[in-house]
Amino acid sequence: MGWEQFEHGWRRASINAPAKGLVVLMHGVGSNARDLMPLADIWSEHLPDVAFTSLDGTDAFDGGFGGRQWFSLRDVNETNREARVAAAYPALRGVLEAELAHWQVPFERLALVGFSQGSIMALHHVAASTEGAAGVVAYSGRLASPIVARNGTPLTLIHGEADEVIPVRELEDAADAFTDAGYTVDAYALPGIGHTIDADGVALGREALERALGGVSRG
Repeated sequence: MGWEQFEHGWRRASINAPAKGLVVLMHGVGSNARDLMPLADIWSEHLPDVAFTSLDGTDAFDGGFGGRQWFSLRDVNETNREARVAAAYPALRGVLEAELAHWQVPFERLALVGFSQGSIMALHHVAASTEGAAGVVAYSGRLASPIVARNGTPLTLIHGEADEVIPVRELEDAADAFTDAGYTVDAYALPGIGHTIDADGVALGREALERALGGVSRG
């Protein structure tokens, strides 16, 4: 199946129509929807009843070159990051709801995949929303939000031990916080890997999505 561009990014229909599940991909700061589309190309054959949407960040990147962002990193710090993420969420929430309506899929058959800033937004959705998701795969991210929701979303956190952009301790902190809040968390720190997604990370993500959505054809 090929990709089709739309207002907020790109869509890839399920191999078997109609779609019974949806994976939404969210890129890192300064990138765009095309960045994570190769993941869907790899995963789709294992999830034939699942559609994929790769989103562009809701704002233009303000860092001096093209690309998109979910929130600004200018002067961001531990004090103001939480508020920026919370302020960015309603726009993302609106796009998620529109995509679920487009594919006629409910929240319980939605999985979120994020990289870096996209992971921050995905984890915020889990931490803050009543509905949650069927699963979240968060690459190289951090938890920037208080966990106020108890929606039971299974979480897969994947991080390179050599990440110099977002240190791997953020993986540990997020895993501990969600576990303490009663969530099921699978956390993987990958030796020798920096701020990127390697082949092992791709495989771990596929396995997580198969757990989350692999049974939709039987639902």
